[in-house]
Amino acid sequence: MHDVQDTQALGTFEQHGEDLDLRFERLYPRPVETVWSALTEPERLKDWMGAARVEPYAGGRIDLMIGGVQPMTGRILIWDPPRTLEFSWSNADTQNSVVRYKLIREGASTRMIFTHKGIPYARSGLILPGWHTFFALLGSLLDGAPTPHAPRSWREMQRVYVDHYQLRGVLLDVPKSHG
Repeated sequence: MHDVQDTQALGTFEQHGEDLDLRFERLYPRPVETVWSALTEPERLKDWMGAARVEPYAGGRIDLMIGGVQPMTGRILIWDPPRTLEFSWSNADTQNSVVRYKLIREGASTRMIFTHKGIPYARSGLILPGWHTFFALLGSLLDGAPTPHAPRSWREMQRVYVDHYQLRGVLLDVPKSHG
C-alpha cells in the first residue's frame, strides 16, 4: 500500500449502483473570496485547471480544461458568491453529472467541500486522482507558488487511490482522443 503523506486526505465516495458520488474536503489558508475567485475566474482557473470560460450567473455556460484531453462543458445551476457554485458536468468520461463547491469561512481560512455526483464507477480510477491532483494544484496556487505544483503526479495518486479503495475493473489509462 502506498503512503498518503503530503497528499492531504483522500477523496471519498458513496456507490449507487454503477455510479459514484465523490467528496473532497480541503482547508485553504485564504479568505473565502480568494478561493471563490480561484474557482470562478477564468484567468485564475487556467493556473490550476486549464483554460476556462465562465458565464457568472445561474444558467450560464461553463467550459473547463478547454483544449485538454477531456474538455468539460456544463451549465451553472447555483451561483451564490462566495459560498456555493454548482454546475452540470459533461465530458467524454462523465456525462450528466453535477459538481458542487461549498465554501465555508473558518476564521481567516476557507473550508471547501467539493462533491461530484454521478461518476461512472468504471471511471473512478481516473477521476478520483484527477480531482485530488487538481486540488493540490489549487492549494499550491493559493499558497502563492509562482508555478502551482502537486506533491505527487496524477499517475502516482492513481496508484494510491486504486490500492487504498481496492478499485477493480476501472479504467486506468486516459484515452488519447475521442471520436
